[in-house]
Amino acid sequence: MDHAELTHFTETDAALTRSIGLFNSHDDFPLCIAKRRFDGDYDSLRTYWIPQLRSGGVNVVVGAIATPSIFVPDGALRHALWALDALLTELADNHQDIELAKSTSDIRRINHEGKIAVVLAMEGAEPLGNDLSVLRLLHRLGLRMLCFTWMRRTMFGDGTWENESKGGLSRLGQLAVREMNRLGIIVDVSHASDRTTWDILETTSSPVIASHSNARAVCDHPRNLTDEMIRAISDRGGVIGAVAVPSFIAAEGATIAKWVDHIDHIVSIAGIDHVGVGADFTLYVREIGAWPEIREWTPGPHRPWAPFDGMANLADLPGLTAELTRRGFTESDLRKIYRDNYLRVVSTILR
Repeated sequence: MDHAELTHFTETDAALTRSIGLFNSHDDFPLCIAKRRFDGDYDSLRTYWIPQLRSGGVNVVVGAIATPSIFVPDGALRHALWALDALLTELADNHQDIELAKSTSDIRRINHEGKIAVVLAMEGAEPLGNDLSVLRLLHRLGLRMLCFTWMRRTMFGDGTWENESKGGLSRLGQLAVREMNRLGIIVDVSHASDRTTWDILETTSSPVIASHSNARAVCDHPRNLTDEMIRAISDRGGVIGAVAVPSFIAAEGATIAKWVDHIDHIVSIAGIDHVGVGADFTLYVREIGAWPEIREWTPGPHRPWAPFDGMANLADLPGLTAELTRRGFTESDLRKIYRDNYLRVVSTILR
């Protein structure tokens, strides 16, 4: 297959992306909003994020709140509430353009009104402490997706950095999966260790999402999923969101075409009904400043998370449309990848 890279897209590509409406299953913009407010900018949702989302054709976005390790354990909940307050405040200030969605009917109504729908997620369960009362309270505030870990070990289970320990879900994690199934919170397996992923799949009674993960067979990175995991997620009705983090795409020289190689592979294993997009643009790390991570918790030096050519931010997402259509994906295929596959899962879980 010719992998000549498309670093530009046409207005036709942009118009098609906007007409479909893209469900982006992972974005760290709530943390960026909180940091901007800390620095004295109280309007970044209106001036930056809404224009970015509209330019990229994104009309549903999962806004994730992660916890840098410097806040773990004692400051995790405070940090999460700080970021959540910033998000909810600016959503209220811009309700004419963007709203928090707590159900599938919310998403459809918000989009029908020409607005962007935000689905609230937690990337790591550290704010929950060691019981499920905070989970239930956050659900009342709008939490609708949760992954138990951002790379590290938590009270709920092991993350990718702990793969060598072969640890999985704790007893608390198993209880949390069942409670999330009951409440209607999507279980996200991105960032989970291999054993944790398998334990979640064995415990859940609902479909799961890997909100921002690629295929390990294409790029051998522990944050990516094995073919067996991809097949198991699809067999349970879930979706894998292909992620634009360069080091998850290729060992070096990430491109849009190499990103689409992952989508091609996931489709070949799981079928067109089980792949989506969870872009996770890593320039956000620069937006909020360096993550204050404790070095002893990390497996080694962080690789640079610079965006790759042609896919630097949300406004570049029509470049993905250009490459997908070049490879023969139809508009019907794009509707599934960009929107319908996620809405099927959301409709099942967000009752």
